[in-house]
Amino acid sequence: MDSNDITGNAVLEPRDDIEFDSHEAAYSFYKDYAKSMGFGTAKLSSRRSRASKEFIDAKFSCIRYGNKQQSDDAINPRPSPKIGCKASLHVKRRQNGKWFIYSFVKEHNHELLPAQAHFFRSHRNDDPLKNDARLRRRKNLASVSKLFSSYQNVDCLESYMRNQHDKGRNLVLEPGDAQVLLDHFMQMQDENSKFFYAVDLNEEHRLRNVFWVDSKGMEDYTNFSDVVSFDTTYFTNKYKIPLVLFIGVNHHIQPTLLGCALIADETVYTFVWLFQTWFIAMGERAPRVILTDQNDAVKAAAAAVFPDTHHCFSLWHVLEKIPRHLEYLSLWHDSFMVKFYKCIYRSWTEEQFEKRWWKLVDRFHLREVQWVQSLYGDRKHWVPTFMRGISFASLSAPSRSGEFKLCI
Repeated sequence: MDSNDITGNAVLEPRDDIEFDSHEAAYSFYKDYAKSMGFGTAKLSSRRSRASKEFIDAKFSCIRYGNKQQSDDAINPRPSPKIGCKASLHVKRRQNGKWFIYSFVKEHNHELLPAQAHFFRSHRNDDPLKNDARLRRRKNLASVSKLFSSYQNVDCLESYMRNQHDKGRNLVLEPGDAQVLLDHFMQMQDENSKFFYAVDLNEEHRLRNVFWVDSKGMEDYTNFSDVVSFDTTYFTNKYKIPLVLFIGVNHHIQPTLLGCALIADETVYTFVWLFQTWFIAMGERAPRVILTDQNDAVKAAAAAVFPDTHHCFSLWHVLEKIPRHLEYLSLWHDSFMVKFYKCIYRSWTEEQFEKRWWKLVDRFHLREVQWVQSLYGDRKHWVPTFMRGISFASLSAPSRSGEFKLCI
């Protein structure tokens, strides 16, 4: 039986009489089978002919195939989904160019999850028309946020993720809390179909990040989308609460909540996923200005998801970090701050800023201080003279996080 003859919605189990036009067609067939059964897949190996250089052999497997290997990073070991599962499909190429099933191992040594198969990375892009979160949201807002992960729509995510070794991190919650949280979101959505939530799972199928926003937040954003503050204060303060907020300001100069998230870490991966999810929830309308703390991961994510948005650092956050990064200047703190304020607030041109900055740096011997170097490198994101004509709608003041009640 040729794979092209398979019709209808039923997904066939691999059999000896099925042939394929290519090894990619065989893998596509195995992925469909895996999705219906509830496991993720991977391309395990392939081999080319030495003479013709064409593929002649390929093997595909369950994502949990093989044995877990020790990570090179002993301090922060990378999680591995491998638990010795033997499930696999081995295909070979005939002389006529057709591919046949050489061997098939059906049995798994772990639970299969057919209802949650769409979370596995191998199944996220199976059908772009069906899986594109933006199209799904337009068709049915009530169903789009039913446990989907939207970061696959960021074209440049792969380059940012290439060196990310901590994709397996997860939210630190008490046993059962993740299910309680998701049950609450589903209840909220039953009460109001415009309530939006999305979750991101790690490789071990644990909750990594979660985002939510109510209908008022989405409605407020349609009217007040010029400036948005992305507040990570709760995450970065001494209590390390994994809560981050999207905050806007209305026509009464009052803060308005435009979305909340619980995040597992401060990696580019997490922030790209979060920004993309929030962007989709807000009808794919990017803000004119996004205001954040100085953070390299946030900076990279904002550039990837909001390329046409002015990304600025909160000046208040920059000033608040000075005592921590330059604590050894305590004896000269007052004189330093006078010079620093003059440099950033009274430099009317870029030339004036450059002159005063380097005079300040040399006077206090700061050229080799890494944080000071990063401030200069990011100067266009926080120094007032580089941001003329940009309105912050009062959001550049100290964090307003405390004005919101921590409830969902």
